[in-house]
Amino acid sequence: MAYQNIEVVHVVACDEKQCIGKENQLPWHISEDLQHFKHVTQGGIVIMGRKTFESMGRPLPNRINWVITRDSNWSHDGVRIANSIDSALEQASFDLAQVEKKSLFIIGGGEIFTQTLDIADRLEITHVALDVQGDAFYPAIPEQFVLSHSTDHRSAKHNIAFQFAQYLRQDNLC
Repeated sequence: MAYQNIEVVHVVACDEKQCIGKENQLPWHISEDLQHFKHVTQGGIVIMGRKTFESMGRPLPNRINWVITRDSNWSHDGVRIANSIDSALEQASFDLAQVEKKSLFIIGGGEIFTQTLDIADRLEITHVALDVQGDAFYPAIPEQFVLSHSTDHRSAKHNIAFQFAQYLRQDNLC
């Protein structure tokens, strides 16, 4: 699918019912998943909604951070602001020359994932074996995406089972 021939990647962790958040927070702490997230996105461009950014509290280091908000008065040091998804994608595409990784990484939240799923090329999903009864959800994975590969893990600290899974859009496969 791509956005102007630029790979769009969703990077997300979700529970067994596609929950990605509870009360504007990540509902689990799995160090291995945070390291995976860092490995995938570091040196690239991340695009997120304002609530996702506020839940993190600061820009992610070694990445260009784009925040989408409808609030024209909102600002924060260290981030670039767009008032729509289309605007964020368009403006972020000009930043690709400044970064190592040539993909646009969508990192949340639920509304942003839902609105960009139709242009996503790759999904990097951590499936967490929990049911947290949260309030923010990742959309169902469309049938156009196929599982490319996955690896099963268990968190060392909390003994939570999880799986790193990569899905590719079928029409992008050779």
